[in-house]
Amino acid sequence: MATNQLRQAYEQAEKLPFKYQDMIAEKILEAIEEAEWDEWLARADIAEMLDNSAEEAKAEHLTGKTIKYVQGKSLAELFQ
Repeated sequence: MATNQLRQAYEQAEKLPFKYQDMIAEKILEAIEEAEWDEWLARADIAEMLDNSAEEAKAEHLTGKTIKYVQGKSLAELFQ
C-alpha cells in the first residue's frame, strides 16, 4: 500500500521519458536504502553493539594491540 503522494509521484514519473524515469528510480532507491540504514542504526540493540565495539577498539588501541596505518603501504606489508 502506498500513500497518495507516492502514488501521485509514480503516475507523474510514468509520463516522463525513460531516461528520466530511471534517474528518478535511482534517487528513490538510494533514499530507501538510506532510510533502511537510518532505521537499522537507530535500533537500541545495534546502538549498544556499536558502542561496545567502539569501547573494545579503544581498549585494544590503549593496550598497543593496533597497528599504525602508514599511507602507501598495503595491508600485507603492515601485517608482516
